[in-house]
Amino acid sequence: MVDVLLYKIKKLENDINEIKEKNEYAISLIKELLKPGKINKQELIKTLTKLTELLKVEKNEHYFHGSFLTFNAFLDLVKKKENFFIVLVDANMQNIKQDYLLGYLTNKISPIFTIKDNIIFGVVEKDKLNLLKKTNVLPFYNPQTGEFDEIELFKVLFYVEKVDFKTLEKMKKIFRDFRVRPSYKNKHFIEYSLVKDKVVDFEQEELNKQKEKFSYIYDEKYPNLEVLVKKEIKNIPFILAVLERIDTELDEIKESKGIQNVVNRILNYIELNLPEEGVLEEVRFLRKKLSS
Repeated sequence: MVDVLLYKIKKLENDINEIKEKNEYAISLIKELLKPGKINKQELIKTLTKLTELLKVEKNEHYFHGSFLTFNAFLDLVKKKENFFIVLVDANMQNIKQDYLLGYLTNKISPIFTIKDNIIFGVVEKDKLNLLKKTNVLPFYNPQTGEFDEIELFKVLFYVEKVDFKTLEKMKKIFRDFRVRPSYKNKHFIEYSLVKDKVVDFEQEELNKQKEKFSYIYDEKYPNLEVLVKKEIKNIPFILAVLERIDTELDEIKESKGIQNVVNRILNYIELNLPEEGVLEEVRFLRKKLSS
């Protein structure tokens, strides 16, 4: 939203400067034309009014189509960004469904969305990735027919460093390839890194990066690890790294009743204080293996 506002403010500033310059020129030109015998005053006013309306419409249509950004405006915005996510969504459907889908994405995911060649392009911030990933079907009511329907969302999420027109064209080509390839065409969500030029799992990659930061936990004894877990309980990547260590050392843990008791306390503390479903599943799995 901030990007769009800054973009609009910048455009407004440029427009004001242009208007000032054109006004000065127009005033001198009008004065010249209004000299006796040059041109009829009423005809001049009529022509200028039409020209003003025409310019206003052309300016508006360059940056906005209805309530949505035009492709050119979208390109202007993304050119200024670095290291971010762009999603492409299949919009090969009726116009009424296109508008509904574009409206949903603009309101729920990001204001920076546009459409071109039956493909919706949009910028996605990290905090909206999960919602985008989960949204595979939208209920749709068609006011023209009075019927209820659904819109399926087929999305390819790209991670990019920089974007220009050629980059967007490359993304479009990759997207269309996925939409016809048998192993991918029915997938609602695909993640693709333009940096690595391959399909990836961004969430898993981020977790792996975070876990690498906590490699030092393998040097800690379990009583010290218990203290660290209580201190870092809200740090999910840290907790996952601890659970991974426990998983790799289960056989050794079982050999010592004392260490096993400490590990059980760690698992109990995590279960009580970090009610994340993925974490809880891992805790229950480890506890079951410990007791077997």
